[in-house]
Amino acid sequence: MKKMYDLITERINIKKAELSERQQQFDVMWHNEKSSGCFERNAINDLLIMQQLKSEIAELEHLETLVRAQIGEHK
Repeated sequence: MKKMYDLITERINIKKAELSERQQQFDVMWHNEKSSGCFERNAINDLLIMQQLKSEIAELEHLETLVRAQIGEHK
């Protein structure tokens, strides 16, 4: 169970880092491309990806809570 918990927390950290990087890239894109013809399409795609990452993080955090509870019960 401890190994599973460690794997879940590692995945959470990876997803959070990816989300943070995409948010920073979005900010740069916003400033550089907001007047371009393809800005909206690119923005929608980026926002959908960020929304998916947030959903994955929430799911992993819920799983992490359940596993942590199991680890606590076995001590």
